[in-house]
Amino acid sequence: MHPVSVAAWVHEIKSPPLSSRKRARPNHCESLPRCFPVNAYSPDPDSQDSLDELGGPTPRPRIYSHYTHPVPKLSYTKSLVAIADELGGDAFQTRSPSRSRTQSQQSQSQASSTRSAGAKKVTSLWDVGSGVAYTNLANTAAKRRLQLGNGGLALLEALEDVSDGPVFAARLKAQLIEAGIERIKPHQLDDTDNRPIEELLTELDVIQTINALSHRCAENRDHESEWNNRVHTKVFELALGNDEGIVGFRSVTSARITSEFRPTHSPGLTTGKIVDYAMFPELSGPARDAVLSLISTSSESINHVSYEGLHTRPIAVSIETKTESRTVEEAKVQLGVWVAAQVARIEALIRQMAVLKANNNKWRAEGQGCRGSGKNSTQQPTPTLAIEAATSHEPTPLLSQIVFPLLDIQSEPWSLFLARVSVTSPNPPNTPSLDTHIRKPASHIQIFHSLPLGNTANTAQTYRLARSLKVLRAWIDGEMRE
Repeated sequence: MHPVSVAAWVHEIKSPPLSSRKRARPNHCESLPRCFPVNAYSPDPDSQDSLDELGGPTPRPRIYSHYTHPVPKLSYTKSLVAIADELGGDAFQTRSPSRSRTQSQQSQSQASSTRSAGAKKVTSLWDVGSGVAYTNLANTAAKRRLQLGNGGLALLEALEDVSDGPVFAARLKAQLIEAGIERIKPHQLDDTDNRPIEELLTELDVIQTINALSHRCAENRDHESEWNNRVHTKVFELALGNDEGIVGFRSVTSARITSEFRPTHSPGLTTGKIVDYAMFPELSGPARDAVLSLISTSSESINHVSYEGLHTRPIAVSIETKTESRTVEEAKVQLGVWVAAQVARIEALIRQMAVLKANNNKWRAEGQGCRGSGKNSTQQPTPTLAIEAATSHEPTPLLSQIVFPLLDIQSEPWSLFLARVSVTSPNPPNTPSLDTHIRKPASHIQIFHSLPLGNTANTAQTYRLARSLKVLRAWIDGEMRE
């Protein structure tokens, strides 16, 4: 506290009001300002020896010498005003404790938000692996084919057909009107849906429940976990069913990216990002045996996460959910880091399969040579040369044939992104060339956005959303499985 204010405060405490004094003694020093001498406790260094010889006081350092001020006879409040004028007006302000705490909390919150927002910019993905970039989908089919490949374009067009096509089963029109559903347009009715009426009514009941829960979560501004448990999981169950004999889904909020496949990134970016759901094909027979042979010689999982339920189930579609308090940009960063780790894992698998294939060919050739020469060799050849040849194999051409669907759920609306490895790896502007031999993943990734799939805010859009997820299910069971 400023010494002038302390002195004024002490003066008011010690000095009683004039009316209570019995006798007023004259104060001859009243007209003179009282000052602390600058050198009261700091004798000149040259005179220290003479003081010691004379038995004088022990010299003391110059403490408080810079705080020497005249002490005026002012009240405590007037002293504060005087100090404020001396320090520049706003340098000293009287604040209530509650206001101080509130302003401090707001400052800390703003600082925290600034720190977290800086690492969640989409531009930070340029430094993830060999670069991850979000790009708009082209307007023409020819350009989209170049962006997505034949398989990715076929998936996109199938989902666009759902967006523009019918929504309700025509046989359910009377029940929809009776239930008070919004105005039904002729092009929204599907005459080809021949499912039993009981199944159609059950579906309608589930969709109305989803709409009610979605409205409740939106009005109450519920947390992301509540949206997942009460709304999003019910949508997946409606579209995919609970029979995982062909295609299934998992809530993977506890799945973390394995450190071995964590992408190379710039400081400040958290790469242990997780997503909320994953869709996968259920493998059986030769496909499952092939997966088991790979994970027995490499990591514990076919995926880039050490999640036990997905050890032998390759992730086909990754889903990130957010609420209105979280930004779309934050979801894009998480999905970008996630798919980069997935690509890094597939790159490792491609190199591993190349090593196995090269070794098998080498052993087969040397075995035939031994039989031709009449020698019986029981020792397997050293696979050093085969490993060197396989590890130099570039996985990008094979990876570029794969498309990675990514779903972004912002409370009620659902959108689709499509990620694909680029054959060419352009560097970001003003960025030095990236060394693909040390970057992980080595492939440059483009994420094309975005296609709305539907939302849970109304009945028609929820029907459309369920149909879109069924298209993704068919794609996983068909082209992705092949």
